Amino acid sequence: MGSFHKVNVGEAELFALQDSWVTRDPGTFFAGVGRDAWDPYREWLDDDGLLVQNYGSFVIRSEGKTMLVDTGLGEAADRSVLKEPPSLLVNLERAGILTTDVNLVLFTHLHWDHTGWNTIGQDGALQLTFPNAQYVVQQKELDYWMSPGEKPANGPAFDRVVAPVMAADRLEVVGDDYIASGEVSAVPTPGHTPGHVSFRIASGGESAFILGDSVHKPVQLSEPGWYPGFDMDPVESTKSRRMILDRAERENALLAGGHFAFPSLGYAVTVDGKRTFRYVT
Repeated sequence: MGSFHKVNVGEAELFALQDSWVTRDPGTFFAGVGRDAWDPYREWLDDDGLLVQNYGSFVIRSEGKTMLVDTGLGEAADRSVLKEPPSLLVNLERAGILTTDVNLVLFTHLHWDHTGWNTIGQDGALQLTFPNAQYVVQQKELDYWMSPGEKPANGPAFDRVVAPVMAADRLEVVGDDYIASGEVSAVPTPGHTPGHVSFRIASGGESAFILGDSVHKPVQLSEPGWYPGFDMDPVESTKSRRMILDRAERENALLAGGHFAFPSLGYAVTVDGKRTFRYVT
């Protein structure tokens, strides 16, 4: 379906990279939102009336650093449900980026589909996929997944993708105000998970927001009250979504949505008094 798409945000470079994709029944994606509610939003469905679910990551090149935001599905993903095998590493190479080039791996949150390529199997053992990188996660997010008690099934495969990073002393735990470079900083957007963050790029008078799962689908620009059933705190996630979309529209900022159909990048625009999304071309 796609591979990579590159844009400039001021002096920074932003790459959208596809790992894989699936199609889903739109009538089951958002809590309490049936198929009929999609009638005004057919543009966001494919020719079969299905919702395209991208699994994407982003690379930012800023001030001499190469940063990967989220690591996708990974080699251990169940390929039987995917339209294509997980291809993040192939698409990184197509974009001219080596795994050894990555200085920082930044997580919006620690769900399984955002952490899968943290490690890779080599010679019968797990190795860090990005051997020269610090892996950066917010304290609130790590605390939640490491705390006692039952957790949702969509959490990280901890022993496979988090424990090896910790064992290698490559996990950097940071606060909500984390600054990755003079052009890249975290923006707290909790609700989907307790420590969820988005990332803002600001360079040369331009800006962009890597949304993570604060916004899953372009339709949520028109319907910000729609939320998927796997948002842990729907009230908080809706508040975060409204905040970041309002801010992005004020700044005329580029939006990067990892689960938006590839190429994942576009702008909030207002049409007939209603906010919607337009992909970059």
